Amino acid sequence: ETFKKYYKDKHTPSGININLRGIKCFLLWAVDEEHIKRMPKIKLLQVDKTKPKIINDATWNNLMNLTDIDEYWLDVFKLYRDTGMRRSEGILGRIDGSFLIVKAEHSKSGIEKEIPLSEKQIDVVKEMHKRRNKHLSNGYNITHFKNQFTKMFKMACNKIGVDYSFHSLRHTFAVRRYYQTKDLYLVCKELGHSSITTTEV
Repeated sequence: ETFKKYYKDKHTPSGININLRGIKCFLLWAVDEEHIKRMPKIKLLQVDKTKPKIINDATWNNLMNLTDIDEYWLDVFKLYRDTGMRRSEGILGRIDGSFLIVKAEHSKSGIEKEIPLSEKQIDVVKEMHKRRNKHLSNGYNITHFKNQFTKMFKMACNKIGVDYSFHSLRHTFAVRRYYQTKDLYLVCKELGHSSITTTEV
């Protein structure tokens, strides 16, 4: 409870819950190893489930027409909207031919993913990786690099007066892909969801 109070204004409820799950996992291990006698009760914080936010075509065109955002970032936004990959997947995956290979340990579902890419998308991913490597060689960590993506997208949205998160690019891919294919199971597979219930939302 002290942990929750301390982080209340420092992290979102979801962020606090991630840490609480880690603590819970550690304590379960401590019980198994008989370092402690019983498992303390850990109550996660209530998190309001927000509905996915989809970027419509008019808003997307306004974003793509921004002249004071580096073209590299506009290409990055387009890559994520057109592939549906998670932020980490593009950053941590590796190019193999015309696919981005995301190792199981870098995939939320814990299953290796193969994401098909066009030549233009391959170029964007290569540039991302080049910048990632430079960033890391300058002493920064990978989290700092990932946060740049969120920050730049938020800044672009603010410039045209809309409120979307970087993850909205993935939501937009899902809806656009469903309209194209009318195949929910295909979209589920492409997104790497472990349950179609998540895709249905």
